[in-house]
Amino acid sequence: MTEVIVLIYYNQMSLTLLLLVQVMISLLNGLFDPATRGMLPQLVEKDQLTRANSTVAALRTLSLMLGPVIGAVLYGNFGVTMLFFVNGISFLLSGISEMMIRYIHVSREAASGIPGIFKDLKEGIKYIAVNKIIKKSCWFFLVTYLFVQPIFQVVLPLFFKSRLAYSDTRYGFLQSILVFGMLLGSFGVSFFFGKEKDMLKPLTFGSGLLLASMLIFSILLFPNSLSILGEASILYFAIISIILCLFSASILFIHIPVQTFIQKGTPDEYMSRVFSLVNMISRGGTPFGSLLYGIILEVVEVQWTIMAAALFLVVITIILLTSLQNTIKCGDTTKVS
Repeated sequence: MTEVIVLIYYNQMSLTLLLLVQVMISLLNGLFDPATRGMLPQLVEKDQLTRANSTVAALRTLSLMLGPVIGAVLYGNFGVTMLFFVNGISFLLSGISEMMIRYIHVSREAASGIPGIFKDLKEGIKYIAVNKIIKKSCWFFLVTYLFVQPIFQVVLPLFFKSRLAYSDTRYGFLQSILVFGMLLGSFGVSFFFGKEKDMLKPLTFGSGLLLASMLIFSILLFPNSLSILGEASILYFAIISIILCLFSASILFIHIPVQTFIQKGTPDEYMSRVFSLVNMISRGGTPFGSLLYGIILEVVEVQWTIMAAALFLVVITIILLTSLQNTIKCGDTTKVS
């Protein structure tokens, strides 16, 4: 990071180097995220895990809200060099604060080098494969990242900028609404299900909220809805803002309970490996989903695409919830289905 700051200061920064820095940061985040998620169960009591995960999710959402604002202020007053300098200081302070965390590390015998990495990966896959509840929980992550997350990245920009021709101000406000929905969902999980031991209750609530908001959103995309409500009217803008807020919040009602359950059900020595695979399984679905939506939207109207995706998700969610409920009732968590 220091070298980058020097290059920027002397106006020697290139696009290639900037992209390489971004790749490095993303790779490091891939190491940081599973480790922190795996460490959390050793820092809080088991019955406080849901609230702890909700708090972490809320803080991450706040960073998404405040980060662009702080960045804009720093860039406007001091330039891009100051942005990288402050960013580097934030990484340094983060590392120092993590050095002060005290927890019991469960040591194990591990192979070194590339063979050790593949061995750890194999053990993590095996653990998820034989634990039916965790395996089915991972499907909820995969489904939401495959069919829901690309809506925010592909469908919304396409619809709002082309069909509605919203101004940058309105579009920016809707993006803020999505982030606010995530924050609302984080607090909602903590408030309503903070001490809930049954994962199915918040998961069922979140799935129902997700499907309802997604269906209503698809209806709002139809030309008849636009003509009745008025696409440029305050009423339409207010309704779609509320639906998008609930849409965004519902994802947290799914992800936090599932994450908490995986943390509770995974031994400490497998924790980081399991969450590395969970991240890979879930986040790996986003680019494929974006590609799929992009191909479909070339030939199918956006409203029919979202309606079909919502109806498909209704069927998939019912199957997953029913299967997960039966597995929990039977207590069968170690047999491969």
